[in-house]
Amino acid sequence: MLLVALLILAPASLRAIEKYSDPATVNRRIEQLRQANPSMVKVHKLAVTPGGREMLMLEIGRSGTSVPAVLVGANMSGLTPVATEAALELASRIVSDASLNSSLTWYIVPVGNPDAHARYFTRPLWSDPANGRPFNDDTDDQTDEDGYNDLDGNGIITMMRVKAHDGTWVPVEGEPRLMRRADASKGEKGIYKLYTEGIDDDGDGKYNEDVPGGTNVNINFPHLFKSFGRRSGLYPGSEPESAALLKFAFEHPGIAMVISFGQTNYLLSPPQGGRKGSVDTENIRIPREIGSSMGIDVSRTYSMDEIIELVQPMMPPGMQADESMIASFLGLGAVVNPLPDDMAFYNEISSDYKEYLKKKGITAERFDPAQPEDGSFELWAYYHLGLPVFTMDFWGLPKPKEEKKEGSGITAETLGKMTSDEFLALGEEKIAAFLKESGAPAQFTAQSLMTMVKNGQMKPEQMAAMMKRMPAPKGDEKKGDPKETAQLAFSDKWLAGKGFTPWKSYSHPTLGEVEIGGFTPFTDNTPPESMVDSLLAMHLPYITELVSKLPKLTIAEAKVTEKGGGVYQLEAWVANEGYLPFPTAMGKRNKVPAPAIITLEGDGVEILSGKKRTPVTDMGAMKSVRHIWLVRSPKKGSLTMKLESKQAGTDTKKIIIGG
Repeated sequence: MLLVALLILAPASLRAIEKYSDPATVNRRIEQLRQANPSMVKVHKLAVTPGGREMLMLEIGRSGTSVPAVLVGANMSGLTPVATEAALELASRIVSDASLNSSLTWYIVPVGNPDAHARYFTRPLWSDPANGRPFNDDTDDQTDEDGYNDLDGNGIITMMRVKAHDGTWVPVEGEPRLMRRADASKGEKGIYKLYTEGIDDDGDGKYNEDVPGGTNVNINFPHLFKSFGRRSGLYPGSEPESAALLKFAFEHPGIAMVISFGQTNYLLSPPQGGRKGSVDTENIRIPREIGSSMGIDVSRTYSMDEIIELVQPMMPPGMQADESMIASFLGLGAVVNPLPDDMAFYNEISSDYKEYLKKKGITAERFDPAQPEDGSFELWAYYHLGLPVFTMDFWGLPKPKEEKKEGSGITAETLGKMTSDEFLALGEEKIAAFLKESGAPAQFTAQSLMTMVKNGQMKPEQMAAMMKRMPAPKGDEKKGDPKETAQLAFSDKWLAGKGFTPWKSYSHPTLGEVEIGGFTPFTDNTPPESMVDSLLAMHLPYITELVSKLPKLTIAEAKVTEKGGGVYQLEAWVANEGYLPFPTAMGKRNKVPAPAIITLEGDGVEILSGKKRTPVTDMGAMKSVRHIWLVRSPKKGSLTMKLESKQAGTDTKKIIIGG
């Protein structure tokens, strides 16, 4: 259960924005901020979308300073207007806060998908993350020819239900406005078929299968890109919006953190492990050229654990072979799970954020945020750039209050912290109750899991990671989708019922008698405009806390020891005074970013031992590392020791030699 991102208050008690900003208004507000602060704010035109809209970026900071940067990408899917408002409000706050605009450079994209964002402001209202690129969804000889039709004329695209002998849907018991799938295994027969609202414009027997638009910008990034996927685009970066961000990031190596405002929330729900890659890690075949050089039998397959056991004795002292290292060396495909060292800081920051919300009185429960889609902006920034990435969604549907039933008392979080012995001590009955509460598949029995843990085949932390990736338990299926039930309750209570159109008869030209009705688009993820200012005032201050955790490299101490004959030993301790490591574990794996560099400069100073340019890498949080040089100087004087990192700061020490 996660904390709610919104304390539900009566709209009358909240300060209200007039309305969400459409793409043209967003760009006007960006330009107004630049005009009001010309010495601090620049505007970059990153791209022109297929729909002809400008995608702008704000650059905020003290010009002429070389400091780390934060990249903020908002509303990459085009489906979250509140994310755009958050980005614009954040920009205004940064301009007026010297602690933020003097120590960092900020790159803020308020709308990463302007074409999709524009749909929120057009009628009829419908939700689709596609940009404005024409695309032939149904591979016929026409493009964008069979879109939605507002048949009932209410300005909203909803659903159509039609009675049919081969129907698969039935009304929810006790709430006939909602629909659920009939369960044939329980003797249920479907009554209705469901369609999105519209007609068969192209006469091919299908409805609304080729709507206007082509690519979802937020799944057009390289990591786990889905070739030939619906809305994914022709190739990673095929769209001007995503290509511009890819290019900008690689041209600005000072970016030290990425923040995404959209549909996911790493602060409430940290990135999850337990995902299976495209390779069977229980049956890995080692290439002949690698196996022969290492003396490994290549005629058989190996599990990942077996390979790690074979390789570990060959590793240099102090280096540990792990799954990601082996996968990279053997070319086993993309990494699909956050690395353990990075998960440690993600989990800790998430706990801190939840405490922050508690102190603000936010204790109600909400539905879990969405997980990032393959090919998304946030996955690319972490898995390719190796940067710490944090995401926020600002609002989620509140869970209706229910009578609490006595349960197992176990959650995926508590399970992940257990030892194997602690897990086994729970007993079969309590473990079985937990599996049922979690919606685990039937083959996962308490007895089988206990046996696997006893035999060392599975650890509680691995089990917890898998549980987190499972869909939420369905509960009583006859009650329908819990999230739809909550959405309807929110509409009834806070939107005066405008979040749902009651079913109403309509004579359809090809389907005959149908009923049109259903949820208003966007009401499941977009708070009423009257709530936005209060939401932003509640959540945006935590951004200051996030950026305060960036790595910060300093020369903690530098001293000189005379060795005789004009020779001196220089000793310097370099420290990371920040909470986050430099780089992340994923960055270390990818060998990004470039290392920090220590340089020594001094007239007549000759370096005898050590390097004139010394790389500094692998600086964990609060870690200090000693560096030593031997230098010769024929006379007394000074030299300058400079530590430079585009992402982790700069420091300088003047060192007196022979003084």
